[in-house]
Amino acid sequence: MFNHLAKPLLLDDEAMQSFIREGYMTLQSDLPRDYHARMFAALDELEEGGPRGHNNLLPCVPELARVLEEPRVRGALTSILGANCYLHFHRHDHFTFPGDAQPLHKDSDNHSHLAVDGLRRMHRTRFAMLLYYPQDTPLEKGPTGVVPRSHYLPRRALEAARKGMHAASGRYREEIERELGTKFHYSKEAQALLRERMGRFRAHNPAMFEELARLDEPWESAKIPLTGEAGTVAIVHFDIVHGRYSANTTEERRHMVKFLFARHRDPVAPSWRHGDTAWPAEDDPMVPVWQSQWNWHRGRRAARPAGQTGPAAKSLASEDEATAMAAAYALAGEGLDELLAAFLSDDVGKRTVAAYGLIEAGAAATPRLARLLEGADAELAVRILDVLGDIGPPASSALPQLLDALRHADANVRRYAVEAVGTVAQGTPFHHALLAQPLADEDSHVRRNAALAIARLSPDIEDDVELVPLLADNLLHWHHHVRGWAIEALQRLRSERAQTTAMRYLSTTRWDPAPKSGDTALGAKSPRVVRPAR
Repeated sequence: MFNHLAKPLLLDDEAMQSFIREGYMTLQSDLPRDYHARMFAALDELEEGGPRGHNNLLPCVPELARVLEEPRVRGALTSILGANCYLHFHRHDHFTFPGDAQPLHKDSDNHSHLAVDGLRRMHRTRFAMLLYYPQDTPLEKGPTGVVPRSHYLPRRALEAARKGMHAASGRYREEIERELGTKFHYSKEAQALLRERMGRFRAHNPAMFEELARLDEPWESAKIPLTGEAGTVAIVHFDIVHGRYSANTTEERRHMVKFLFARHRDPVAPSWRHGDTAWPAEDDPMVPVWQSQWNWHRGRRAARPAGQTGPAAKSLASEDEATAMAAAYALAGEGLDELLAAFLSDDVGKRTVAAYGLIEAGAAATPRLARLLEGADAELAVRILDVLGDIGPPASSALPQLLDALRHADANVRRYAVEAVGTVAQGTPFHHALLAQPLADEDSHVRRNAALAIARLSPDIEDDVELVPLLADNLLHWHHHVRGWAIEALQRLRSERAQTTAMRYLSTTRWDPAPKSGDTALGAKSPRVVRPAR
């Protein structure tokens, strides 16, 4: 039985500021070593990418949830993501035996939307990852590595250089799927073919890979290993640069279970043990960025320094990531013209950085963005909607334009519009009918984001009972993201009908990990059934 009633151990100001600055924190589980040994044994029986594992980890090993319910862990998650944060439906056990070091990367962000221009991610912590080791993980076991302070930097030059490699990989994957008639992820033969073809591509394009190695070297030099004893838990910003630090050189397996957690609502007050501490004075160009996130987590908007427009506008084009990002935040005070000009440019890297300044400007930038949205083509509309959605409730004056965009002919515009509605409309009475059409959209990503928006707006939606049949239909949708957000939305709506529908669905889809209930202890290896020969 999980101790849901134990009071969470919240972070203090110092720990919260460290997370905002560094992008990660580590904790040690209070559960005994025999618990972690059981989890290791149970995970060893599963498949890393198959139906017995991956997103079904918890139905297969229900006791694994105990580590997520510990007061120390729950307190850290509550502090970072708010009191009503919840477990995302995606989880994965990264199994290594023996395994090599892994290229550094930021995880795909299709948990809610795709990064605009393949680059523009959200600084604000609406999602976070939790990493759990069920075994001792010293350096020789191949621990996860992270690059501290990398979570707010877009890595513009490296990502631009990677486009050629990613395009080739995408072409080969499509070719292989057509040749084999199967989805890439489900076929070891397909994965072997991709490795072979990408090996040839690398041999034919040495200059490309030399440049990639040069651009990647500073990030590799800055990475650190997250080593620890069994029961080590790390909580990291969703966009931190990470990867397996080194090869597993032992004869033993290594598991690292990744869980995602989602914020329910944008913050209106601190969710940790806040002592009204100011952000400390530091000699680092990223201080304006860190201080902005600190204020956002506290539900506050701080006054920005004036008189920096000229120097900051020049620095916006800097190749140095931290310098350019600091310039964007500085221009949020008196440099809207400079930010908008950069945001509307054809330079992908420059407009990505400028977007963060517009988000920091918040309500001051909203009217101009809303006017631009009214005459924008689909590509520009997506970029504007992405910014307005990240601004959140301070962009509420643009809500009429967001609602108009829900009916746009382009599905990608509708995807971003409905997600933006879910953040911008928080705290505003909201009629249920406005989200009925997106829940029935022909595009699965629109439906997914509509369900996410309903989960976020659940306290604000009037007559939410009318949405229950539509959400119930989406529980049977082919796309697991649609199903995942639909059940989260139902659990957060206030009507009794929504709660009953959610419970019936969860009871029906419950998966007992044992062959027969009660025959196998939770976490123990299932007995093999030997049938007599006939």
